[in-house]
Amino acid sequence: MKDGVVAPTHDLIRLREPVTLTADEPAPVWVEAALERAPWVVVRRGYVEDGRLPVGVRGTTRGQRFPAWAPAADIVERVSPEDLTGCGPVRGWRRQDEAPALAALVRVTPVLDCRGVPWGPTGSVGFELATGVETATASSDLDVILRQAVRMRKNEAVALLGALADAAAPARINVLLETPRGGVALADLATGLSRIVVRTPDGVRWMEDPWMLPAAA
Repeated sequence: MKDGVVAPTHDLIRLREPVTLTADEPAPVWVEAALERAPWVVVRRGYVEDGRLPVGVRGTTRGQRFPAWAPAADIVERVSPEDLTGCGPVRGWRRQDEAPALAALVRVTPVLDCRGVPWGPTGSVGFELATGVETATASSDLDVILRQAVRMRKNEAVALLGALADAAAPARINVLLETPRGGVALADLATGLSRIVVRTPDGVRWMEDPWMLPAAA
């Protein structure tokens, strides 16, 4: 990957062992154990720098997240959220009773498949499906992304949000739309506010239209 390109946000990458990460601050004690348990990290939003990808290490609790950098040369395997849709283990997944978010993924699949845009699970569900490590819990939300290249209007956002919430219940679902300018929460778009939060590689921005590309210089 070339320096300066946007990193493949949300992708899960398996690193060569032993794992070599760099970080802007000392790593908490749990990081080493987490990487021994599963040498996988998730790609954070940002740019490739000096041949390194911005990544995050997952711990065993929601509060255990550590930002770091991983050498692109040490990537052994890369799995995108889209790679996990319809994957064989989902429908017969043995932990659906233990983790309602896993069962919810089965129910929301037809709702999202009929939209005709790429999508996939992220968060604890995506991590578990990619790595086989049991990370989804009884209280886990179902996090998904939609590669929404075409503008979505408020009424469409409201309808989709309602349909997904009904299908996912009793699990909660969080949907992030990946637009040409960054990530937008479906729930934010459904509010109809004139400006919404957009997560960009350069940080959080407030925008009126995340589908409108900047004018050429």
